[in-house]
Amino acid sequence: MTRHGLSFDVEDWHQLVGQRLDGTLGKPSSDVDECIARILELCDQLEVKATFFVLGMLAKSRPQLVRQIAVRGHEIASHSLNHKLLYHMTRGELLEDMRGSKRLLEDLAGTEVVGFRAPEFSVQRLDSPCFELLLEAGFTYDSSVFPVSHLRYGIPGGSTVPFEIETPSGVLVELPLATAQIASWRLPIAGGSYFRLLPTWFVTWAARRADKRDEPLVFYFHPYEFTRRWLYAEGGFARNRPIGKYVLLHNFATRRIEHSLKAVSGELDFTTLRDLATRSRQPASP
Repeated sequence: MTRHGLSFDVEDWHQLVGQRLDGTLGKPSSDVDECIARILELCDQLEVKATFFVLGMLAKSRPQLVRQIAVRGHEIASHSLNHKLLYHMTRGELLEDMRGSKRLLEDLAGTEVVGFRAPEFSVQRLDSPCFELLLEAGFTYDSSVFPVSHLRYGIPGGSTVPFEIETPSGVLVELPLATAQIASWRLPIAGGSYFRLLPTWFVTWAARRADKRDEPLVFYFHPYEFTRRWLYAEGGFARNRPIGKYVLLHNFATRRIEHSLKAVSGELDFTTLRDLATRSRQPASP
């Protein structure tokens, strides 16, 4: 039976957008608490366990969220400490960030943290030094490779199924984000904005096809995609046009995301990414 990965990048939209607006880091909004509660209830309804990649700076101010997720039987993994793009940090800063986030989350969750996802998938290339540093920091798998062409992120030549990355420090399991091959086009279907823009029938069809081919898929979502409120950054449209773009995009077709996820869950057998990484290391049955 093919198992597929379900994951959530736990960060606060309002906090990160505010940081982009004025460069200062404010407190996370209460909306993130409500969204996490809604996601946990949804996972119970779907009878699935997922991986929650928690941002360290959010965990510091919302430790109860980490504990709630762990108590419900889900996997806690790292989404870095401060949401800095990996290529903006030195090797020393990277290693410190990885170790710091791992230590913080383990203390809060009371479980070992072995998975990592880079902010905005900022690994950039398959020979990135970050993979070696992840092993040095104590991680065993990563899920940051998005094997598509994209202006901000993406590694077009990356594998679309779980694979291993050899480094001087050992072998790291990589769990790439879900895509669908249509003729010569490779389309992202992993979640987030793609679940806003793609019709539900197409996502479920692509998921069903991958499942029949025994090709594991990894999906990702964010808390704000399950909000019942309008996402709004004060002054975003007037002072910062890119922020205005995010406000428009992240309020578009929000309800479709949960609807499509429920539909896909009816086609796939979901598991945590830690379980998926373990399965990918096991030799294929003869």
